[in-house]
Amino acid sequence: MPSIRCPRLLTPLLAALLLLPGAQLALAPSAAAAEVLAPVVPAATQEQQILAGLNAQRAAVGVAPLQLDAGLDAVAQRWADRLGQGDGMKHNPDLGALLAGYGQWGEIVATADMSNPDSKGLENGDLAVRSWMGSPPHRSVLLDRKFATAGIGTVYTRTTSGGREVWRSYWVVDFGSARPATALVRSNGDGSQSYAGVPVRGALLGAYRAQGANVGPLGLPTGPEFGPLRAGGLGQHFQGGSLYAGPGGVHAVRGPVRDRWAATGWENGLGYPTSGEFGIRGGTAQRFQGGIVYAGPGTGAQVVRGAILDAYGATGFETGFLGLPTHGDTPVRGGAFTHFQGGSVYFSAATGTHVVRGALRDAWARSGWETGRLGFPRGAEHPVAGGVRQDFQGGSLTYSWSTKQTTLG
Repeated sequence: MPSIRCPRLLTPLLAALLLLPGAQLALAPSAAAAEVLAPVVPAATQEQQILAGLNAQRAAVGVAPLQLDAGLDAVAQRWADRLGQGDGMKHNPDLGALLAGYGQWGEIVATADMSNPDSKGLENGDLAVRSWMGSPPHRSVLLDRKFATAGIGTVYTRTTSGGREVWRSYWVVDFGSARPATALVRSNGDGSQSYAGVPVRGALLGAYRAQGANVGPLGLPTGPEFGPLRAGGLGQHFQGGSLYAGPGGVHAVRGPVRDRWAATGWENGLGYPTSGEFGIRGGTAQRFQGGIVYAGPGTGAQVVRGAILDAYGATGFETGFLGLPTHGDTPVRGGAFTHFQGGSVYFSAATGTHVVRGALRDAWARSGWETGRLGFPRGAEHPVAGGVRQDFQGGSLTYSWSTKQTTLG
């Protein structure tokens, strides 16, 4: 695994992997679970940087440019998501089956670590291209004339490695040779229907047709059905999202909700979808076995689940004073929390689940949240003479309407 090392990680530390058909697949050990973050350079921009960088290198040696392929794109992004969840620096072991429709295929992967958040956008698509170009085996793949198409996946995370906090990016490029042209829609003898040569069958086909099939929001399939998954489920990816069949039926998962679900571990994290996406005030939401994913234009897609979801529901969900979640379900020592537009909900086994908001929340935050002297809230805010009070494990906070001050005691 070629690498470039920097003594204090003030600039990214790079590493890269290469996989071609027939090569022995070496799997690195899994890393600690990671938190997926929004990169400074948006993922779509990084994809364009990588595609432009690869094609510039190919043009320099007289090789035809690569075209983005939706099928390869879906495979590459799914693997980047998997790596981003702390699955180690390794190749997709199912690549041969996933890319069987391509006569020739290959994969290159790069990662970069920093010891502090990437506030300047140093971890970007151009960095990945430079990493690959600096390695002769990787350079030979990206300049290979037999490859006509590519798919690109990216993810940016925060994790723990070697006892220290690390901000880490992964980039995946899957390559394929040109595929022969096929009829756009074809009925098959087994009752399935092929779209651009990819079959869709059974319950997935019924749901796909209900969504408008290839002219609906899902677009064309990007790969074959996969499974069985946990609890006997099935899935299939499309240009505009995914269909999953599980105990809660067959449902489409798309856009930011799908991205957040993927970041939780797909069906192995939040469970299977139990509803389709539905509109709410200020955004959209979708129910899963283990909770609800809420998405809004100013809040992103966030997970709310368990006792915190119950407490949120008691306030009126997104139509109540808490509004939409702004920072999804997050475990902390002794409990968990979720931040909302109008406050926070904290849970601990010792104190239960409680809303903290307004000036009381601001003062509690200044004291160190649950890790400070006050600890977790042990009750809801309640009126007292001249103000409101909330009790915590280590004391109480009282807000005065007249002085507009919050005092401890």
